[in-house]
Amino acid sequence: MLVLTPDQSAALAGLAEAAFPQEACALLVGIDHGNGRVEIQRIVATANVAAEPARGFEIDPATHIALLRSLREGNAPERIVGHWHSHPNGRPEPSATDAAMIHDPGLVWLISAVDAAGHARPPRAFRPLPDGRFDPMPVETAAASS
Repeated sequence: MLVLTPDQSAALAGLAEAAFPQEACALLVGIDHGNGRVEIQRIVATANVAAEPARGFEIDPATHIALLRSLREGNAPERIVGHWHSHPNGRPEPSATDAAMIHDPGLVWLISAVDAAGHARPPRAFRPLPDGRFDPMPVETAAASS
């Protein structure tokens, strides 16, 4: 189960709607409890540096590397647990392009669809499988842990 706060869910909707009709993307920082429960602590928006941002996403490598460095320097249990992107006029499920981009099978894929009017729908989460398919993962919207 992926756990998001209402504010995080709203922030993702805002990013998706602001980027429309292009795809937006972000890194998800949190705690993977190892029991199937992943809690998002914060969302780090990143530029979509894909050659065709209306058809795909690519996390900005500079932002990714800077985030990895800052997490390594801290002593909190947080780490990059996944990434998020939007599908403009699409469905909130992984595409064939997404499947071809699986580089780390341990990361959660969170996807928000944006309808033709530019309104984001609630995100859906997935775990990649070794065969290139994705397994849906429940998403819970809950208050932040103290």
